[in-house]
Amino acid sequence: MAGARPGVHALQLKPVSVHEALKKGGKFVKWDEDGSAHSLVTMKVDPDGFFLYWTGSNMEVELLDISLIRDTRTGKYARLPKDPKVRDMLGLPPVEKPGEGKGQQGDKLAEGKNQQADKSVEVKGQQAEKSAENLVTVVYGTDLVNINFLNLQAMEKDSAKLWTQELFKLATDVLAHNSSRNTFLFKV
Repeated sequence: MAGARPGVHALQLKPVSVHEALKKGGKFVKWDEDGSAHSLVTMKVDPDGFFLYWTGSNMEVELLDISLIRDTRTGKYARLPKDPKVRDMLGLPPVEKPGEGKGQQGDKLAEGKNQQADKSVEVKGQQAEKSAENLVTVVYGTDLVNINFLNLQAMEKDSAKLWTQELFKLATDVLAHNSSRNTFLFKV
């Protein structure tokens, strides 16, 4: 290592840049797991990438520090509502109980009926997957044990994917977590 040059292996960190779509904002349906509240909100990220905030129909602003975000999920990994009223409101298919829709084991169904039942189950599965693509779950908390979930449904599938990826990039940015004191004072 006598011929090694100093500074060659240094990691070049780029300053935090917020995607333009996150600055402009997007429309989402925010829902709670208990089914008591759901509302149309406009989500935005501030230009410096410090905060995720949303405005509801009552024009009250709620705020989430992006450094508290632990994970962002979309598609089949997003949190699905268990309450049938919320599922119906979001346009998700109802949850089937085991044994429903497929016939009982003791029943002797004709071959054509079995194929028809299999096709309907397949269509329902594809329907659930398509509607779940619009769901976004933001996992946040001060540590990995005490976490909360922000449940959203995007108006478009591409929007859900973009927001999930970009929020995760902002939340895991090394430079944002190791900024100078001046940057943290600017944040306050």
